[in-house]
Amino acid sequence: MKQIVPLQDVSFLQYERMVVDHWQVEAKIGACGEYFSPDPRFVVFFDGAAIMLDRGEGKDRISCSACFVPAGMLLCGSLATAGYLEHIDIHVEEGQLRRIVGPSIELGAPRFLSGSVELQNLASLLADECRMKSRPAGYGEALAAGVIHEIFHLGDKVRSLDAAPAWLDEVMAHVAESLDRRLTMEELAGVAGMSRSQFYRCFREAAGQPPHQWVMCARIQHAQRLLSEGALLSQVAHDTGFADQAHFSRCFRRATGLPPGQWVKRHNSSKREANVQDKVPA
Repeated sequence: MKQIVPLQDVSFLQYERMVVDHWQVEAKIGACGEYFSPDPRFVVFFDGAAIMLDRGEGKDRISCSACFVPAGMLLCGSLATAGYLEHIDIHVEEGQLRRIVGPSIELGAPRFLSGSVELQNLASLLADECRMKSRPAGYGEALAAGVIHEIFHLGDKVRSLDAAPAWLDEVMAHVAESLDRRLTMEELAGVAGMSRSQFYRCFREAAGQPPHQWVMCARIQHAQRLLSEGALLSQVAHDTGFADQAHFSRCFRRATGLPPGQWVKRHNSSKREANVQDKVPA
């Protein structure tokens, strides 16, 4: 495995049939490895980070910022973002997971998410509880159950490694290359080789959300990466295709719950805390 270096000891919440880990790590370029969990596992990355997953064959790779991995499934992953990374893991016994989600949810298939504001907000509260442990034990357990419910509730906002149509990958790649300018529905439909109405319907069925909503999530995630690297707000607004800085700030706050400046302060504070902890002698 190439290097993924913890910046401080993992903080965690432990319950009778569930463990929640909060990780702050430094990922080297090309960091990768294999993962096998005997229990079902949920992962949520913060700040627009993503992981590339496949089943060890080097094909059918998919990028996601959150996922559900069934018990006993081997996945190979490589991090799409180098540098400081923060994420939570939820490991839960399958019987307990079934009690949380009920009898109708399929637990044998993986789920992969490109992003969800609601999920990020829930996961952030859970990460804070891992670090601080300031509430009664039931609070953290309820938050973890909320994260689990949100991942399954997203329904067809998730897709399996076998289910992503080729045109969807082409559209998503085109969006990733064009985040610095306005994208029209007609342009994206042309990339997919469909009419406008057909594209809207097929995209929503495949990705679980309308194209404009997915594009906005992609812009916000790209903005988070640029802000974390120290870019100025005016430059970030330009590079993510917003009309001006005020428009960018409104959309960013709507998506993340924080104005860009406050988000940067929170992000940098977490990094400083992790670096200080890493330098404290054992």
